[in-house]
Amino acid sequence: MEIERQLFKNLKPNFTKLRNFGFKSVNDHLEYTTIIPQTNFSVSITVDRNGQVAGKVMDNDYHAEYTNFRAVDPQGGFATNIKKAYVAILKNIATHCFNYDPVTTGQEWIVPANPKFFDLERDFAKHTTIIWKQTTHIQVGDIVYIYVTSPVSAIKYKCVAVAVNLPHYYHDQNITMHYVMRLHLLTRYKPTEFNLEQLKRAGVKAVRGPRHVPKPLSKMLNPEKE
Repeated sequence: MEIERQLFKNLKPNFTKLRNFGFKSVNDHLEYTTIIPQTNFSVSITVDRNGQVAGKVMDNDYHAEYTNFRAVDPQGGFATNIKKAYVAILKNIATHCFNYDPVTTGQEWIVPANPKFFDLERDFAKHTTIIWKQTTHIQVGDIVYIYVTSPVSAIKYKCVAVAVNLPHYYHDQNITMHYVMRLHLLTRYKPTEFNLEQLKRAGVKAVRGPRHVPKPLSKMLNPEKE
């Protein structure tokens, strides 16, 4: 169950939200079943009393479980499409029915976001957990500060990486992605709190790509640790 383990690592279920979402009590766990659109395949997701998530895809024509999509690199367009649909269902459940369960964090990073291409405020208003392009060695538990570039030019969001190295191909005129990470929002900052002038005083003259947070800036961002 590698897919489920990656997507739900450090997430804790809200059982009331699960029931409101459509999960039903079956013996000692909750279960949710849905159909993958435009197929005769059904998805069954279970969450046990300890919060462990498991799932399976059933081929209803043959009354048999379909597992080809679980390959690290599924061969063939059909298996790939089934995997995308299955992961989308899991992400929807994670967003609406699970909360981030704090863990000891690792390294701190800054990543840039261009407001011309990404409306992060809109995305975070809809979901507290989003996917983001992965271009460096950020690990689960690392803190990620999102620096919104000009005209904002300030750190606006503090997040924690809850899943990394997730295959996700996307391409348009502005960006190409092969892997993404899932970031859970922890804190919003006002544009005046950690603007570029303040970052320069802490040793960060520019944020053109992912980079480590230097100690002076970390102290500014985390005064409670002093």
